[in-house]
Amino acid sequence: MAIKIGITGPVGSIKSEALQKIIDMLRNDNLNVQGVLVSKVTNNGKLTGYTIEDIESKRKAQFCFDNFVSRVKIDKLGVDTKILEEILIPSLQKARETADVIVIDEIGKLENTTKKVHAEIEETLKCGKPLIVTLHKRSRNPVLQEIKSLEGVRVFDITPINKNILPFKVMHVLKGEE
Repeated sequence: MAIKIGITGPVGSIKSEALQKIIDMLRNDNLNVQGVLVSKVTNNGKLTGYTIEDIESKRKAQFCFDNFVSRVKIDKLGVDTKILEEILIPSLQKARETADVIVIDEIGKLENTTKKVHAEIEETLKCGKPLIVTLHKRSRNPVLQEIKSLEGVRVFDITPINKNILPFKVMHVLKGEE
């Protein structure tokens, strides 16, 4: 069974920084890392949206906006589900076929946007490839419980104190050294 790693932590940049460091380390080991990254968009310190990026192709688009009218919301922001699906679905499908390691950033925010996104994430969680996901620590999202219940899952809680060592711990687990 492939190792699945969850990284939880508070809102802020430390999960993203650690995840980027892990991706760089995996690439240094000549591993093909694919999946999606989610980033905040801010204006004068105020959250105004989120972008999604395909790790392999670098295709990136804003899918969540403060002024977008939608029944689907993330953090009270409107979600353009068409843009989200256009990047996430092909990215995860290709990752399941050709990646050595799959990454899904901010899974708790994406999971419940559309049935198609939910199905794609579920399919990816169940695939037999090593997987790294990040989640908000206080997420009551059922997907967090589901991930914790998967076979071979290790969940790491990132803090300002362990943020520099955590990527190395994750690499040890991925290599079967821990």
